[in-house]
Amino acid sequence: MYMKEKTISIMLVCGLTFSTVSPVFAEEMTSQQDTQQQLVLGNHGIEAKQNVQITQGRHVTPTDFVQIYNQKYKPQLTFKDGVVASTETVGTFETTIVAEYNDGTTEEFTVSYTILADPSITPDPDPVTPTDPEEGQEPVTPVDPEPETPVTPDPEPTNPEPETPVTPEQPVDPDPVTPVDPVKPVDPVKPDPKPEVTVLATAKTNVTVELNDSALLPSQFVSRNAHNVKLSFNTQPITNTLGTHSVQILASKGSTTQTITVNYTVVDTTKPFIQPQEDIFYVWPNDEWTAEELVTTTDNSGFVKVYFQNGQTLLDTTTPGAHSTVIVAEDANGNISTIDFQYQVISVAGMMLYSSPTVNFDKSTDTDIYGGTEPDTTLFVITEDSEELLAETRVDYSGAYHAVLSRPLQPGETAYLIAVDDNGGVSDVTHYTYGSKQVPEVKAESIVKSATDSQTTAAATPNNDPSNEVVATKVDKDLPKTGDSSSKGLTVIGLLLSATALLYLRKRS
Repeated sequence: MYMKEKTISIMLVCGLTFSTVSPVFAEEMTSQQDTQQQLVLGNHGIEAKQNVQITQGRHVTPTDFVQIYNQKYKPQLTFKDGVVASTETVGTFETTIVAEYNDGTTEEFTVSYTILADPSITPDPDPVTPTDPEEGQEPVTPVDPEPETPVTPDPEPTNPEPETPVTPEQPVDPDPVTPVDPVKPVDPVKPDPKPEVTVLATAKTNVTVELNDSALLPSQFVSRNAHNVKLSFNTQPITNTLGTHSVQILASKGSTTQTITVNYTVVDTTKPFIQPQEDIFYVWPNDEWTAEELVTTTDNSGFVKVYFQNGQTLLDTTTPGAHSTVIVAEDANGNISTIDFQYQVISVAGMMLYSSPTVNFDKSTDTDIYGGTEPDTTLFVITEDSEELLAETRVDYSGAYHAVLSRPLQPGETAYLIAVDDNGGVSDVTHYTYGSKQVPEVKAESIVKSATDSQTTAAATPNNDPSNEVVATKVDKDLPKTGDSSSKGLTVIGLLLSATALLYLRKRS
């Protein structure tokens, strides 16, 4: 709490002076701030795609379902719970994509998509198996008929009477059997020769990708060898681990698809991002600031070491005036970024305080506060608990003010009233509690005379008559320097000054 009080107190005193002297610079800063505010709109620059249509069987990635318009937050896209969107069945389905940003936040996108049938894909016909001749089949051998044995006549009989000789029968030649030609073997059916296949894509060599790069494309891994070849990831590339990995790329053209395996290496050559917390940084003499407190850093590895290049542990704030130092940001793999950090050690001697603003209780309501303070200053009304700026109004030449609050005060709620001039001077603090007519105030004299006592006395200052509004007078007192024993008195108004300074500087810039 002490750090917060002392830091923003500096910003009030010195930042206000700078803002009033340089109105042109203020207008430029407003334009830059408006541009920065526009950049953070639109859910980190990502939105779900509409009317997503995917061909059946095609491999999909998270980027098929969401559109990235801004890489500032380096979104890493994954399917929720690792459930990859199915493309096997024709119809309409939903999938959820999770985006994780470098600021530690995540965002989910539920996307409807339609799977379309691909009529051009037909299965290859099975080749015709050649018919082999029957094993062991031989040509039929013609059968040679056996000739009949001729009949031999009987010998002559012993009977003296001659008999008429019988003519022997001639052998009968059988009909010859026509030989059967052997069965010729059937020639096997030769399959049609396969057409030559065109290689659609070729793997690249020596492929490297940056650590945690979530915007990879298939074309980073393969080269197309033909026109109108579509590339997609068949497996998701790994980028969160240094070293050598492999990925499968699906190349398709018409009904032809090919899978190419590519080896690649994950490296980290990205330098950390580093920027100062404030464009102009003011510190009290002898304030203690570490390098991490002065800059904002990010890196794709997730780790950044921040330190002063000169080896010092703390910022050198011993001498008032303008100074500079080099701050280094180093990631886990040795990549280094540096900035030349400019800062101003201010002298607190001669700061002027005005009397605390008065309040006209008869005219004031829960939404309007009337009263008086130093002429030609700016009056701020800030809540005690949440440091919410409720009003900022200009005090006229006579010292009268009318603060219109952005919301009503609740009964018993306390608001701080403080006046700031165009040269950085501030008033004492009025603690105004709605519903009460007593206003405790912090006296500049008590801070100077008894700075070691952080509890100031509450003085009742009723002001029931509008004509009794009192215009504060200047109090020319020196505030104690930070580090002195009397600096404890600053804690009385530290919280209020920090809130007022921050809001006032933003308004002026």
